[in-house]
Amino acid sequence: MSIKRAFALAALFISFLLFRCSDSGNSFTFAFMTDIHLQPERNAEQGFAAAIERVNQIAPDFVITGGDLIMDALGQSHERATLLYGMYGELARVFAMPVYNTIGNHEVFGLYEESGVSPLHAEYGKAMYLKNMGYEKPYYSFDHKNWHFISMDGIGLAPGRYYGHVDSLQLIWLENDLRAVDPATPIVVSTHIPLVTAYGQFRHGATYSLGRGEIIVNAAEVLHKFANHNLKLVLQGHHHIVEHIHFRDTHYISGGAVCGAWWQGPRDGFAEGFLIIDVKKDDVSWRYETFGWIAENETGSE
Repeated sequence: MSIKRAFALAALFISFLLFRCSDSGNSFTFAFMTDIHLQPERNAEQGFAAAIERVNQIAPDFVITGGDLIMDALGQSHERATLLYGMYGELARVFAMPVYNTIGNHEVFGLYEESGVSPLHAEYGKAMYLKNMGYEKPYYSFDHKNWHFISMDGIGLAPGRYYGHVDSLQLIWLENDLRAVDPATPIVVSTHIPLVTAYGQFRHGATYSLGRGEIIVNAAEVLHKFANHNLKLVLQGHHHIVEHIHFRDTHYISGGAVCGAWWQGPRDGFAEGFLIIDVKKDDVSWRYETFGWIAENETGSE
């Protein structure tokens, strides 16, 4: 072999290796696990443990949870809510990869009158969630392999009720966060209450109007903040269904529910499960992964 040809082959091989390294540097997998509704009843603890075991077998880079981690803190005593948060924390430590949590409505402590909790309680509202998760705010962002991730707080609070809403302080934070992100950087948002969904129309009919607890009411204002950015994926929970809407280069995916119908079987035909998202360069593909819970527990979980 001539020296010239040897150099040419070496250069080609190096180019191939650089391409492979560049490709793998922007490729990764993560899980989205929403609506766990962990509780001592209905075999929920065993069910969540089975879901974690399946995730660890798949071995994604990390896990994002989509809210409603526990069942629940809204109308419960401090003792019960503390027990549930403790259960979640103990099981979450079994994950073999980092976990990034998103707040859901059921994480809010003492909002319902039947809880008997005063609004002056130190852990009232979202304070209990922040304390147990170790967060300063119920919204934050992080980066992974040239992608930007935003965990959003879409839970608005009013006396005795919650609704879908992103407040003004979070919107200011979002503007500042995005200001530091290159417009070409792919972005993933996780939110418990959906920004976009057609579930109401599928379930109730074409002219059904979503209630304030079913959708983020200022979703248009939120999405406008991403107008000059590369919003690739919005991951959503709350309705316990799998739904995919693709609009203007953004995928809006509702990720089913780890608990199915609150650990009592499938919800509208969707079994207990979670999303696995594969990222390659600047695009995503996904699948809904079940973990055999109903097949192994046919009586539901009563």
